[in-house]
Amino acid sequence: MLTAVILLMFFLWMYRKKVTYNPYDEKYSHSSYYDCIYTKPEKCTSEILSAIHQMAGQKRLLPGVSLSGHNGADLLLVHESGIYAVTSANLAGTVSGNPSGRYWIQSFRDRFPACRNYFYSPFLINKRSLDLVQWECRDMPALPCYSLAVFGPEGTLLTSGSLGENRWAVTLQEFPALMAGIMRHNRRYLKAEQVELIYARLAGKEGSCG
Repeated sequence: MLTAVILLMFFLWMYRKKVTYNPYDEKYSHSSYYDCIYTKPEKCTSEILSAIHQMAGQKRLLPGVSLSGHNGADLLLVHESGIYAVTSANLAGTVSGNPSGRYWIQSFRDRFPACRNYFYSPFLINKRSLDLVQWECRDMPALPCYSLAVFGPEGTLLTSGSLGENRWAVTLQEFPALMAGIMRHNRRYLKAEQVELIYARLAGKEGSCG
């Protein structure tokens, strides 16, 4: 009898937890059942840099600068076709999220019990850098800015493609083709001297990386 009561209480607690959790609450940015301290994921920065260096056109690279002082995008690319904020992660399991939400989800459904990690939205991270771009280049109101979340081969990306408002979530393999498509569409939007001017304004915020 006591065992039945304990099991009933446990299932009621699990049900309440399921129906009341808010995945965008900061306290959920960790594993759902083990290791409650979220560790930073492996990045794909070197592979992304390699792809960018092969792209044609006038360009400059910066590390993650941001207006707020918090960590910004992994890379900020100033290109003749526009400004690109790129954040990457190489996460196992399945990755999904609301492009406008505060947190994304990394799931391991093949484990028992199933595990979910909540990590900060890559688009909000990119926004920190793009906010700086818009502030430093406020005399260029029509400057095209793009936010890209790139995920490595370790897992499966469920939320992918164009997500509106110049935002894309893609795999590392899809990244070069996406960039080529955007660059063809906006070919030579900025003159070479404008690329250098934007780079000079942003480079003073953080040391350059290329």
